[in-house]
Amino acid sequence: MSGETAALFLSARVPSDPKEAKRRPAPEDELAEQERRLRNYAQQARYTVARVFREILPEFPEERPALKGLRTAMWLREIAVVLADSPERLYRDPERLKSFLIEARTLGLRVEFLDVPPLYAWIVKEYGWPRERR
Repeated sequence: MSGETAALFLSARVPSDPKEAKRRPAPEDELAEQERRLRNYAQQARYTVARVFREILPEFPEERPALKGLRTAMWLREIAVVLADSPERLYRDPERLKSFLIEARTLGLRVEFLDVPPLYAWIVKEYGWPRERR
């Protein structure tokens, strides 16, 4: 497994409520923290980080160019592993996340998360790549 190419997917949302936005860290700081954590994980797993996809989104985005870029890299076989902080960084909708994980698995890619909230646990367990590496 060592030396596999990985893509980091970083995502932050800007809440529409100004009070909520003030309570949360700045989106740029949130992305920097995600990148730090994911790079540490990649280093421990001996992955080579080939691409980093970043997005700062409104609460209800219409377009997601960073996600489109990630999916293009997947189909072009530029990476072997996708690393994300949490499933909702990719998709908040469990059905869309499920489709993404099936797509990645069909392409022979793994998607690994640092944290999996309970809402997404069954999807990651059922449709994601097994946590233990083969």
